[in-house]
Amino acid sequence: MESSPIAAQRGVRIHPEAVVHADAWLEGDVEVGPRTRVGPGCMLLGTVGPVSVGADCQLLANVTLCGPLSLGDGNVLYPQVCIGLPPQDLGFAATTAGPGCVVGHRNVFREGVTVHRGKTSEPTRIGDGNHWMAHSHLGHDGVVADGCTIGTGSALGGHVVIEDRVTIGRRTAMHQFARLGHDSVVEDTGAVTTGLAPWFVSQSINAATNVNHAGLRQARASAADILAVEWVFDVLYRSGETPYQSLPRLRARAGEPIIDDYLRFIEASPRGLCHGSVRARRGHLHDGANATASADGNEAAPGRNTLA
Repeated sequence: MESSPIAAQRGVRIHPEAVVHADAWLEGDVEVGPRTRVGPGCMLLGTVGPVSVGADCQLLANVTLCGPLSLGDGNVLYPQVCIGLPPQDLGFAATTAGPGCVVGHRNVFREGVTVHRGKTSEPTRIGDGNHWMAHSHLGHDGVVADGCTIGTGSALGGHVVIEDRVTIGRRTAMHQFARLGHDSVVEDTGAVTTGLAPWFVSQSINAATNVNHAGLRQARASAADILAVEWVFDVLYRSGETPYQSLPRLRARAGEPIIDDYLRFIEASPRGLCHGSVRARRGHLHDGANATASADGNEAAPGRNTLA
């Protein structure tokens, strides 16, 4: 690759060890770190907010980055990846910077992945070591932790929270404000509008169907921890009660690390929990189920059913 003459533009800073193709376009407040390669057709736009690209990244070709955006070290971005563009919200002006996006280290974004910048007080945030398969999407204000795999064509709505080591199958949809606990699995063409707790598997729409035993084995969980996870699943989904009717039994074992982890997740899930493969009698609603739309009218708050 040739060095780009764009480096002389206002605010563009390219490390001497970086390589920027002559056909790349860098504009505004843009910084490119050492040993990073910016391929042909890439656009790094620091006009709305600053764009910072760390060391050892590869922007293969036709990648678009829009600030405010911080991209860590060792990330690989395939053609047509777009990170930091404005939310798909008719009430959000594209010229508004907002809190932007923060992306960690060693992530892989395959062809056509889109990630929109935040619109509230916190940025859209992606951690380390995630693998985003082709044409997957993360909406504004979403949070994805570390070591996750996002399947081809999956659409993750705004404000979702995805904890560590989650696997999401291809063409899966997540409602805004939905939540996936660490080490959970959503299989292909699934959908989650509520919360899927840690170590659980969903093989249907909004249903926790079984325990992620393969993940527990790979994590070398102890026999006691596996039994505790299985006990929680049975209490929530095989007791004949709704998950929230079953909470007193979990709270009776508070202080045990596995149980406390489930209580933490349940309390943090604004849209409640997935049901079991067979729904129990619904005698109690989680408080979050009655949440109302936010004041701006465009935001899909916990009670609404949009995915953008």
